[in-house]
Amino acid sequence: MSNESDTEPDSVEKVERTDVGCNMEARLKRGTGTRDEDTVTIKAKGETAEETIAEFHTLLEEHEQEIGGRLRDVQPGEDEAAE
Repeated sequence: MSNESDTEPDSVEKVERTDVGCNMEARLKRGTGTRDEDTVTIKAKGETAEETIAEFHTLLEEHEQEIGGRLRDVQPGEDEAAE
C-alpha cells in the first residue's frame, strides 16, 4: 500500500508581492524626558506622489488636531512623577 504523501511532493504556493504606487513615512518625536516624550509614525500610501502627499497631509492634520493633544494630556500621576 502506497501513501500518497510519500509519492507526491508537498505543494508549495509561491506568492509574489508587488507594490505599486508611492509610500511616505515620517517619524515625529516630542519632548526629551523619559516621562515627557511622545513618538508618532505617520505613514501614507497612494497611487501617485500627489495622492500620497495629500493623504499624508490629511493624517498629519488629524494628528495635530486630535491625537497630539490627547497624547500631551496623558501625563504620569503625581505619585509616579515623584519616583
